[in-house]
Amino acid sequence: MALLAAGAMALRRKHDRPLPRPARVTAACLLAIGLLGLFQLMPLSPGLVRTLSPASAEVYSGAASIFAASGSSAPRLSIAPSETRAVALLAASTAAAFLAAASLLVSRSRRRLFAGVLLASMAGQAAWAVATQQEAGRVSGPFFNPDHFAGYLGIGLSLAFGGLVVALTGRPHQRGPIHAAWLERRLAAGALGVLLWGFFAAALALTHSRGGMLAAAATTLFLAGLAIGARAHRDQGIRSAQRATLAAGLALGILFVVAALGSRPLLRFLSTDPRDLGADTRVLLWTHALEAWKSYPVFGSGLGTFREAFRVVQPRELVGLVENAHGDVLQLLVTGGAIGALLGVAAWVALAIYLLRGTLLRIRREEGAFALAGLGTLVSVALHGLVEFNLSIPATSATLALVAGAAVAALRDAETMAGRGPASTGSDTTATP
Repeated sequence: MALLAAGAMALRRKHDRPLPRPARVTAACLLAIGLLGLFQLMPLSPGLVRTLSPASAEVYSGAASIFAASGSSAPRLSIAPSETRAVALLAASTAAAFLAAASLLVSRSRRRLFAGVLLASMAGQAAWAVATQQEAGRVSGPFFNPDHFAGYLGIGLSLAFGGLVVALTGRPHQRGPIHAAWLERRLAAGALGVLLWGFFAAALALTHSRGGMLAAAATTLFLAGLAIGARAHRDQGIRSAQRATLAAGLALGILFVVAALGSRPLLRFLSTDPRDLGADTRVLLWTHALEAWKSYPVFGSGLGTFREAFRVVQPRELVGLVENAHGDVLQLLVTGGAIGALLGVAAWVALAIYLLRGTLLRIRREEGAFALAGLGTLVSVALHGLVEFNLSIPATSATLALVAGAAVAALRDAETMAGRGPASTGSDTTATP
């Protein structure tokens, strides 16, 4: 689907405003990761594999009889080609989804429809997870692991926060006295925004994911500081009462979550769960993952091959099969080498800086709030990704790409409305938050 949408993007008229350079850099880095996976899959001569990755050459040398029996004796950089093929396609489809969203969501009406459908889908999944929850259990929704569901809900929480900013800080279309009808609509929108944000926060808390809750709390504080501070610094026309309204709305949302859930999420931090990796275990895993990376320092062991690369250095203290590094950057470092890790970090940094700048400049408009939400999704997934592997989950990586692409589209639309570029097809410039 992402590739089809990217194809539709390519058919757009040539005079449409081009994507900004940071967005192109991000897309290029994601595509480069996919191409790295294809390079890891290419059959190479034994001498070249030995030069590029001695550890991969040793793996193929030790299993030469097995590969010969299967008719595939040519060595590759990837030590598990089938896994690498799947992850390379995931990286390419993520880039396509990002480009499609950035190019096709060119009007407020389209972005509102996209955000509404996405939030409704996430809310439905959360409601179903809570309704089918076992007593005192952790909700996981359609995900196998509650921690992964928490990472996914963190995207919805950031998007809901962007809606909360629009609902609580909008201004009337015209100067002069505030009409009662406008005030009623604003109060209704504000109440809906508070309830929506509180709903996602409560659902995330019910996953009892320590990393997810900490990432959500840190991201919310970061976004709130940007929303309130940027308004105070950049827009002298917005009164302090509006900033207080945003702070009060966020406080009401937090109170809603506390009243609904009580002390259960807090007690989660004070207890242990045998289903989770403990702190000492994670440190042991990360330490030996770095040892695995030293065997494949430049090109990696092959995208998606962490399990095979880690098995060689797995200590006796870690019982069972370790399939992931519980850290997105570390996992990419092992499987994609230094090249893959640098590409991943460059993609995140380029897009985050662009959205941060757009947030500070456009926070007073709906487009700025959308950029704020996109920045929040990047921060939330990155923070949670320090202890989890959210980007390896197709649903999470695809949703992140779509929201980030929509944020880029919002900033492009804002520049068009400011008169710094050609009008986008279908751009709705009459609606004002």
